Amino acid sequence: MRANEAVESYLEQLRSKGRQPSTVRGYETDLRVLVRVAAKQGGEIDGEVVCEYLAWPTAQAAATRARRLSALRGLLRSCGGEHFLPAVGDLERPRASEPRRPSYRDLRPEIDAVFAVIPHYAERDQLVFGLLAHLGLRPGEVLALQVHDVEEASASLFVTGWGGKRRRVLVDNRDVLLRLTNYVRFAALPSGPLFTAPGRETPLRYQSIQHRWAQYCATAGVDVQLTDLRRAHVADLMAGGVPEAVIRERIGRSTGALAGAYVSFSSEDSDAQIRAWRERREAQTAGTRTSTASERDAG
Repeated sequence: MRANEAVESYLEQLRSKGRQPSTVRGYETDLRVLVRVAAKQGGEIDGEVVCEYLAWPTAQAAATRARRLSALRGLLRSCGGEHFLPAVGDLERPRASEPRRPSYRDLRPEIDAVFAVIPHYAERDQLVFGLLAHLGLRPGEVLALQVHDVEEASASLFVTGWGGKRRRVLVDNRDVLLRLTNYVRFAALPSGPLFTAPGRETPLRYQSIQHRWAQYCATAGVDVQLTDLRRAHVADLMAGGVPEAVIRERIGRSTGALAGAYVSFSSEDSDAQIRAWRERREAQTAGTRTSTASERDAG
């Protein structure tokens, strides 16, 4: 099994299935390491090549190692070479010396801390990250939004997800809706991509928003990944009692377990569930602020 040919074939399969370009680029970067390792031993993939590929430096993060292993498993599965994986138990388990990341619900205060350091005048950054944190969109979905995808009358976004499948997402967060409406009216181009590079008509790049988010995290003194925003939103929905079917529809996820039994909902019922959750959440937040203010006044 020639490594270079197998990798090219696998990457083409990912593209044809509509996988996110950022995912394909990440897998390609990892699998090029496999190709270089195989080239030193004749270009074929075998058990020794796989073992050397998996011998990543201990300084790399657990998430990086997990991605590299995921890319390898997908490649070997596509060409029938899974038997090359060493039988050494759970390869994805982090080392005991590595600190555990907090759960996504516990990340919410850190996410709020990052938003607190984003300047109010940075409307685009507030909006882009707000769509990730409060609507559960993927970064690639936000960057692919077009001006005509915003429907102000119904407070909705029409989002293009994996495989080109489109879904409607209710913009239930008042702050996000206000920023989105103002951005479309006064900052966005008349047509084309909703978010563009400064002074250009080309779409904003993933690397740009990732860099901006990393800067804000450094200022806030926290470690929150860009993908944590979407997952924290899902955790909030689940903790708030939103039905699984409604969550799946909102985040564009048709497979994989979330929680509870799957029950079908109409669009109207889904909107009602999300609005009810938002009202409960805002009432709880307002109650917490009132309690804190009362304690401060009493003190």
